[in-house]
Amino acid sequence: MKLIIKKSRTFSDKTGSLIPYYIKNSLNNFKIIRFFFVYGNKKYFRADHAHKKCNQILIPVFGKIEVEITNLKKNKKKFLISHKNNKYLFVPNMHWIKLKFTVKNSILLTICDHKYDKKEYIQSKSEFYNFK
Repeated sequence: MKLIIKKSRTFSDKTGSLIPYYIKNSLNNFKIIRFFFVYGNKKYFRADHAHKKCNQILIPVFGKIEVEITNLKKNKKKFLISHKNNKYLFVPNMHWIKLKFTVKNSILLTICDHKYDKKEYIQSKSEFYNFK
């Protein structure tokens, strides 16, 4: 699978706005197993790891988050996702992910297709690049 950044439509009226996210049609039947919210401090990076099996969808709930993704060939891509641009990012397994929260009180919703398992995480970049 490849990295996918998608834009969602906003439906607004005088009562407020709604932003729907459609996973099944756009991400090959992604099955939601768990989700969590990440709150970041602007001074520190978050994540800084890879997953052996887990694919993720990153949805900014509030603020701006800079996402740096590195593949096994050491190719890097940076994405800026924000609640204002209605973009979300699909990150397949075996990609190194590093998050930087650029706005105070930013919140990121992460949706996963795999249960939490500490053994499933790769915490060392050298282990990641040498993974077979």
